[in-house]
Amino acid sequence: MVREPLVEVSVVIAAPAEAVWHALVDADRRAMWWRYLDLDARVDGRLSERWSGADGEARLTTGRVRALEPCRLLRFTWADDDWAVSTTVTIELARARPGTQIRVRETGWSRLQDGPSLAAAHRDGWGAHVEDLRRFTEAAGGPR
Repeated sequence: MVREPLVEVSVVIAAPAEAVWHALVDADRRAMWWRYLDLDARVDGRLSERWSGADGEARLTTGRVRALEPCRLLRFTWADDDWAVSTTVTIELARARPGTQIRVRETGWSRLQDGPSLAAAHRDGWGAHVEDLRRFTEAAGGPR
């Protein structure tokens, strides 16, 4: 049996959950650390990310919000423009010292051709996004 590749990134941000949540779902705040992601933060809302591949070619990732619990959970589908199926991304926030733990988990790789390679690239990508979120949120909305 082939094991599902694991994409999971977790970090503690020295800011309250409300600050982390708003940096994630508020378009103006998110544009300060992830400017090329558009997210309609409501159940069934759309998301899109325009980016450039390693070859410089314009790419598009799209999805839909499947679950949203303010200051706690955001779940959405995620598919690059050349994928036959979507993955599922779950972002969870939880209290942790000295602020909020954010955990990003992306599943569904076994349904994609070259899933392990894609999963490795996404692990790195989510790591960069979470670090950008941490730096922005700690600078803008640290402990209160």
